[in-house]
Amino acid sequence: MSDIINDSGQTEELEAYAAQSELAIANKTAIVAHTAICSILSLAYVAEVLKGARTVEYILMTIVFAMVPVLINWIVYKKQKDSPKILHITTLGFGILYGFLLFTAQNDLVFTYAIPMMVIVTLFNNKKTTYILGIVVCLENLISAIIRVIQVEDAKAISATLEIQVLVMILITIYLIAVSNGTIKFEKIRRARLLIQENKNNALLEQVLGISGRMSDTITVVSGEMDRLQDSVNQTVASMDEVSTGTGESADAVQRQLVKTEEIQTHIGNVEEASRIIYDNVTAANEAVTEGQKNITQMTKYTEQVDRAGKAVAAALDVFKETTSKMNTITDLITDVASETSLLSLNASIEAARAGDAGRGFAVVASEISGLASQTTEATDNIVALIDEITSQVGTMISTINELIATGAEESKCAEATAESFNSIAENVVNITEHSSHLSGVVTELATANKEIVESIQTISSITEEVTAHATETHSVSELNQTIVQDINSMVESLSSDAAELKTKS
Repeated sequence: MSDIINDSGQTEELEAYAAQSELAIANKTAIVAHTAICSILSLAYVAEVLKGARTVEYILMTIVFAMVPVLINWIVYKKQKDSPKILHITTLGFGILYGFLLFTAQNDLVFTYAIPMMVIVTLFNNKKTTYILGIVVCLENLISAIIRVIQVEDAKAISATLEIQVLVMILITIYLIAVSNGTIKFEKIRRARLLIQENKNNALLEQVLGISGRMSDTITVVSGEMDRLQDSVNQTVASMDEVSTGTGESADAVQRQLVKTEEIQTHIGNVEEASRIIYDNVTAANEAVTEGQKNITQMTKYTEQVDRAGKAVAAALDVFKETTSKMNTITDLITDVASETSLLSLNASIEAARAGDAGRGFAVVASEISGLASQTTEATDNIVALIDEITSQVGTMISTINELIATGAEESKCAEATAESFNSIAENVVNITEHSSHLSGVVTELATANKEIVESIQTISSITEEVTAHATETHSVSELNQTIVQDINSMVESLSSDAAELKTKS
């Protein structure tokens, strides 16, 4: 910032110098020098009066010849600082004073008074004035020398001094004329160089303006493209915001699904345990029925044993009935979990649809989860049907055993009917065994399917976390790109403004 201020100050100073008039500066310098010379001469001649060497009238005439042109110069300068009259007044006034002093002088060195003024006149670079002043001074000195030679009796005694006087003034005149000519030539050379440089600068300026025009057009195109790029980046940032939000919601939904699936796994374990108990009870019932069939021929002798066995079977079937009731409760729970899994898979499908291309993988997994949930529901319905059938058959068994106990006294008479009943029990037990085995297989398949669901959900969770991380990273990069595009757009606008300003100034 300080450099800019300094440059601005230097520019203002240069402009102030450039605005000044050379003639005005030369006029002021000449007037000041004229005033100083005339004042010094006036004081010097006043001192002559005090010494008694000159009369008062002579001193007054000297002061008039010296100071009147000075006063006229100051008056003209106050009215017009660059007036060309000042040079003429100065040279004419001082020429008259110098002639008066030279022709009335009592000192041989009076001729030197002209030297300072002749040097001052060279400031104007006026060849004509320099020539005239030099010739006039030389003539005045020559005439003065001739007059003195005529007036003095011993001319030879002062001839050398007069010769030196005339020669010095001639040499000074020649020197000043040479200096004036050299100065004028130098000025012409500088002007020629400045003109050449100005032509080069004008040509360069035309090239710069041409380039500026083309650059301005290019900047306009680039500015339009940058606006389009900024709109695209803004859309990308908005899209990444939606993706980040969608992946976050999907991750939450997957976590909830994972918790529910783990609950399903726990309930499946409970079903497996209940199925094992059912199978054990069915096996025990089958063994009991087999034993009853072996001992049916001895039913008469072992009525009490049959009665006890019937009671044992009835008790076992009561337990088995309670177990089937528990199985109904478990299957109800599995049905609820399967329904909730279907609902969660539907939510996952919705979230995957919102995510667009990034959610296609989620849509596939959600579809698989929905299929597995449907299989779970179907398997549960089969289990419920099997349990209902088992319950129905257990009810039949209980009724049969109760009839067996009630008619224990008539066992001998109803041996054949009892055998048939036992045969029916045996068939039912076989059916129960088969259904129990099938139930065990269904439960195993359900456990395997649920395990696959858990693994799929874990995969979805990992993919969701990775997508979320990439979405966050992409969102950050998009925001950075957005900032960069805004900065570049500001630079392009600034450059376009500068080019337009340059084109306007041309």
